[in-house]
Formats: sequence, C-alpha cells, structure tokens
Amino acid sequence: MNPYANRWPTDWYQGQYNPHVYVPPSYYNQPYQPTGWHGLNFDRSAPKSKWPSLNPILASDMTYVRYDIRKPAREGIMLSTWQQISHVPAFVAPTYEILIISKAFPWSIVIRAPAGSVITCGAIFEGLHELLQKHIEDSEWAIVALDKTRREAIEKAAKSRQEKDKDKRLKRIDWLGDTPMFKGLEKDEEFEKKRHLPGSASVAETWVVRFGKP
Repeated sequence: MNPYANRWPTDWYQGQYNPHVYVPPSYYNQPYQPTGWHGLNFDRSAPKSKWPSLNPILASDMTYVRYDIRKPAREGIMLSTWQQISHVPAFVAPTYEILIISKAFPWSIVIRAPAGSVITCGAIFEGLHELLQKHIEDSEWAIVALDKTRREAIEKAAKSRQEKDKDKRLKRIDWLGDTPMFKGLEKDEEFEKKRHLPGSASVAETWVVRFGKP
C-alpha cells in the first residue's frame, strides 16, 4: 500500500532501510548531487513546496504524514510509511544540525546528526517527541500561571494523557492541548528573529514546527 495519494514521495531517494542507523546518501556508492535530491527523476507537474531545500515529507505545505506526536514516531506513524521515510535525508544539501522552534511552545531543540550521517526525517520526528516528553518545570509553568485559558487546556490534555501513562506530573506535550498533530516545518524569518535568544549562537537551518488538531 502506498501511504501517499500523490506522486512526490515515490520520487525521493529511499536507499536501504535500517531502523537504527541513519546513513548519508554518499554511502550508497552514488555521487551526492548538491543541486537536487539524490537519485531523483523529477515530475515537473508535481506540486512544489515553498521551501525546496526541505524534504516535502516535512514541509508544512506538502506533508501527508499524519503523526500524533504524543506517541513515539515508530508507533505514531504508519509502519509502512515510517519504513519509507525514517532514514531519508531531511534536506537537499548534507545537513548536520537543525534548530527547531515553535509558536505552540516556548522550547527549542537542536538536533545533530551522528558522526558519518546527516539529519534525517526520522531524526526530526524522534527528536520532537523526545523534547515533548520532558516534564514541565516550575519556571515554565509560571509562563501560563495567569493565562486561564491556556492553563486549563494544558491541564485537560494532561488528564487525558495521565489516564494512559499514569505519570501525574505535567509534561511538555500537554502544552499543546488538543493540537498534538505534526503539521510540518516552515520558515518564518520574522518569528525566528524575535525568538532568537540575544547573545546565543545562531543555527543556519532554523525551522518553525506547526501543530494542529487530530
């Protein structure tokens, strides 16, 4: 079963699936092509993303992946889809570091590729899930302490989650309320500038992640 109704994901370089090792394209004995996706035959009539450097699996204007980020990526994404996309490079050019921020939560995450690898789609999904499984700290809760609407949404989400995992502490995933579905990455330079911590190092590949309702 092809998990995609449109044609673009089948045009992506897939390589040999290994669920534990993210292997860069050059390891498949084929030259890396920095001007386009590795080993592709482009369908010129296919939809185009506003961010051609980003794998459309991840792009907010192209992704067909349905992922409830409350679950580990290997469980939350259809198995056949996960096996196709998890090891695929996230960017056209070899990329070893990405910073992800969001308007939906106050944290940021830097994902770095292991030695000898590149940032993959799977690494991004897994990194986001891990980030949001951490507990909310006292100073973080203070951000919404006086925001009744946001506070109640977090507590409602936490109650639903706690019935399943029995962890009574608030988690960062609860911050998303009723919008735990991954809706893709996108560029927002104005938000990136405002969100950047003064004095901290910048990351060339900085992307904003969006979430929505199931």
